[in-house]
Amino acid sequence: MKNYKILYVDDEDSNLRIFKDTFRRDYVVYTASSAQEGMKILDEVKIDLVLSDQRMPEMSGVDFLKYSLEKHPEPHRILITGYSDMDALQDAINQAHIFQYIQKPWDEKKLHKIIENALHIYQLEEENKKQKQELLNSKTLLEQKNKELTIAKEKAEESDKLKTEFLQNLSHEIRTPMNAILGFSEFLDDANKEEKKRYISIIRNSGNQLLHIIDDILEISRLETNQIQVDETEICLNNLLLDHYLFFNLEAKKKDLQLYLKKGLSDEESTVVTDQSKLNKIIGNLLENAIKYTNKGYIEYGYKINDGNIEFYVKDTGRGIKKENQKIIFKRFSQEEKSLSKNVGGLGLGLSIVKGNVDLLGGKITVESEKGKGSIFTVTIPYKPVFTATGKKEETEKTNKTYKTPAYNILIAEDEEFNYLLIETILKNSPYNFTIYHAINGEKAIEFCKENKDISLIFMDLKMPVMDGFEATKEIKKHFPNCPVIAVTAYTSLAKKAKALSVGCDDFISKPIKSDIINSIIDKYLKSN
Repeated sequence: MKNYKILYVDDEDSNLRIFKDTFRRDYVVYTASSAQEGMKILDEVKIDLVLSDQRMPEMSGVDFLKYSLEKHPEPHRILITGYSDMDALQDAINQAHIFQYIQKPWDEKKLHKIIENALHIYQLEEENKKQKQELLNSKTLLEQKNKELTIAKEKAEESDKLKTEFLQNLSHEIRTPMNAILGFSEFLDDANKEEKKRYISIIRNSGNQLLHIIDDILEISRLETNQIQVDETEICLNNLLLDHYLFFNLEAKKKDLQLYLKKGLSDEESTVVTDQSKLNKIIGNLLENAIKYTNKGYIEYGYKINDGNIEFYVKDTGRGIKKENQKIIFKRFSQEEKSLSKNVGGLGLGLSIVKGNVDLLGGKITVESEKGKGSIFTVTIPYKPVFTATGKKEETEKTNKTYKTPAYNILIAEDEEFNYLLIETILKNSPYNFTIYHAINGEKAIEFCKENKDISLIFMDLKMPVMDGFEATKEIKKHFPNCPVIAVTAYTSLAKKAKALSVGCDDFISKPIKSDIINSIIDKYLKSN
C-alpha cells in the first residue's frame, strides 16, 4: 500500500498533536501551525491530501486551501472548523474546491473514512491521469512511427524510381555505342580505304565508351560489396596530375574550354604514399564531370598541403549545383537534373565512385557551388610524403652548395597550360634555384605582383583573356619599374615588338619557345644581379 502524505494545518498545537498521533500509523503526516508554514511544506513536499482548520490568524483555512488549489491542484482538500460558518463553507466549495467539510470536534472513525475515500479518489484520478499520458505518449509514438514509415516508404519509392531510371538510362547508354559498333561493322567489307579508316575510328571510340560504362558498373558494385582493398605505393602527384592534363586537355579543347593545372609542391615533395588507382579514379571522374557540365570558361585543378593533408580541388565555371541538391549528387544513380542525362549522357555513378574511393583513402569530399556560377569540388586525403623534411633539407643544401645560387621567384603569365609547362620545365632544368608561380591572365598577374613584391622576373604572354600582356605590363611597371618583364608571344612583327617594349617589357621572346633562349634571358637579367 502506498504511504500517502497528508498535511494538516491548525493554529492549535493540541489539535496538531492529536491528529498526528491518530493517523501517523496509516499515513506520513505533516503538520503546520500556520498557513505560511503549510505553504512552505506544500512547495517542498509532494502532498496527497490537505486538511486545514478554518479560523487561523493571518490567513483563513479557505484562503490557504485556495492557495493550495492554485499552486498545487492535484491533492484533495478538506476544511475542518468548529463554527457553522455558511459563508466560509460556500467559499470553500466554490473557490477552494474542497472534497469535504468537517465540523469539530471530529470523530476519529468518521474522519478516517473521509480521508480514506479522499485518497482513494485521488489515487483513481492519478491513475487516470497516468493512463491518459501513456495514451497520449502512445499516440505521439504512433504518429512518429507513421511519419518514419512514410519517410521510409518515400525513400524506398525514390530508390525504386532511381533504379528504374538508371536501368532505362543504362539501356540507352549501352545501346548507343553498341549500335555504332554493330552498324558500322556491317559496312567495313564494302568500304574504301578512307571510309574504313573513319568507320574503324568510330567503332574504336564506341568500344571505349562501352568499356567505360562497364568499368563504372563494376566499380560501383565492388564499392557497394566492400570488395576493394587499398594498395598503397609511392607516386609523384605532379606526374599523375600532368597525365590527367595531357588526356583531358584534348577533351576540353573540343568544347573550347581552357584547362589549368596548379601544382602545390616540387616533384620531390609531391612524391607520396597512396593508392594510385583510386586517386586516378577520383581526379579523373571529377575532371570528366567538370568538362561535361561546363560549356564555356575554364576548368582549374590542382592541390595544396593543408593541416597535414593533401587538399585536391577541381574548379569549373559550369552549370553549378543548387544548395538543396549538393548532398544527393554523391548518391548512386543521382544527377542534379534528370533532363541533363539526355543531353550530356552518363549513368549518374561518377560522383558516387569518387565518394567511395575517397572514403577508402580515409579522406572526405566537399562541394561549394552556386547555380549558374560553377562549382569547386575539394578532396582531402592524408599527406604521406616519401621524403622527410630532413632529407629534403640536405638535398637543398647540397644543391645550393654546388651551384651557389640564390633563390629567385619567377612569375609566368600564360593562359595556355602547355606553354606554361614548357617554360616551367626549362626553368627547373637550369642551374638556378627557382620558385615558379603561374597567372592565367594579365589581371591575375597584376594581383599576384601586388601581393608578392619579391618577384625576380616575369615571363608575360601578350595574348591572354580578361587582360592581355600589354595592359598588364604597363600596370605592373607603374608599381615595380625594376622588375624585368619578358614578352613571350607568337607575334613576330616589328610593330608588336615595338609596342611590347613601349609598355615596359624589357625583352622579347617569340614562340616556339627554346630552352637556350630562356637560359640566355635568365643569365642576362638574373646572373648580372
